[in-house]
Amino acid sequence: MTAEHRHYLAAETSIGFAISAVLSLVFCFFIFGGQASIPVGGTGGLIVDAIPQSFMVALMSTFVPTLLTRRRVRSGAIPVRKARSRLPTHAMLRALLVACCAAGIGVLLTAIALLAGPDEWPFVTVATVKTVYGALLGGSVAALATCAALADPT
Repeated sequence: MTAEHRHYLAAETSIGFAISAVLSLVFCFFIFGGQASIPVGGTGGLIVDAIPQSFMVALMSTFVPTLLTRRRVRSGAIPVRKARSRLPTHAMLRALLVACCAAGIGVLLTAIALLAGPDEWPFVTVATVKTVYGALLGGSVAALATCAALADPT
């Protein structure tokens, strides 16, 4: 990976981190706003809520950087990376695969973390944790997607 690739990867990762954090916080307020505490289990609980959050953050953090990176490589703005990705080349199939895996892993990690604690969490704690989780997931998935897209055939 060249210095130009590393710089581009850092920029896309930072953007994915920031956008995912903001969107996670906005949706947390939309879904849980007005509640003093949020249950861990049940239909409206945090474990179930990890499914759409993980899925959507991973889907958009894969799909958008893939399309943008491919366009920049095709236009010559960034050189193609001399590597091969193991991910599918179809952008939406790639995004769906990554999103499904992220949703499964996200629910598992959420369940493990939350079931060890209290049955309910204060809204402020939930908003903070969901924002950080969304940021970390979005940034790491954007990095993965960008690396893969840099190596896609043009």
